[in-house]
Amino acid sequence: MKKQKENPFISILFNLVLPVIFLKNGNKWIGIENKLFGIETSMLVLIIALSFPTIYFINDFRLKSHANFVSILGFVNVLLTGLIGIMGEQYGISRIWFILKESIIPLIIGLVILISMNSKRPLVKTLIFNSTIFNISKIENKLTQDDKIIFDSIFRSSTFYIGGSFFMSSIIQFFLASYIVTVDPGNIEFNNQVGTMTWVSYFVVMVPCLSMFGYALWKIINGLKLLTGMNTDEILNN
Repeated sequence: MKKQKENPFISILFNLVLPVIFLKNGNKWIGIENKLFGIETSMLVLIIALSFPTIYFINDFRLKSHANFVSILGFVNVLLTGLIGIMGEQYGISRIWFILKESIIPLIIGLVILISMNSKRPLVKTLIFNSTIFNISKIENKLTQDDKIIFDSIFRSSTFYIGGSFFMSSIIQFFLASYIVTVDPGNIEFNNQVGTMTWVSYFVVMVPCLSMFGYALWKIINGLKLLTGMNTDEILNN
């Protein structure tokens, strides 16, 4: 059965655009003094905003019948944001929990990438070297045993770049969250600042990290072209 490809526009809409719009405008739309089912407006806004990526994840899981490690961590990230906001509303916890959460998620991904490098199922094969992106069967038929040893070396060096991109993301997220989120969860401005953090980090983190990610992908494709004699169109699963 052919796998249904993810629509990037729908993904960005549900995971970025709609949450940011609602986080930044929800208080005004609902009204600060209004309550629904006894829930404070700021908490209600946070729950509604985070419901968009949650719905997207559940629907994506339903269509694909599985979720990879990174998707699951992304979903956990959404749930933790909601939990921190709700706990802040109820118990007045510090913003440092949100800042740490923003930096720990990419750090965990980077560590798992490096730790899983020598396992039977490296995480990078889930992220990049998979049948969705590469024509695995054709590539494997072209590689000799000696070629596979050389390719493993190329793959390992690319893995360090990919892992490094997540470590870089972790550092950027920490300082960005520390700068943008200046109030504790429960404060009326918290949702607005989380909304700002969401869209700013998307672009600030994306450029340097995608550069390293893209270089790692280029190394893999270029290595395969040299080893197999195949061109890019033959290597990639269009």
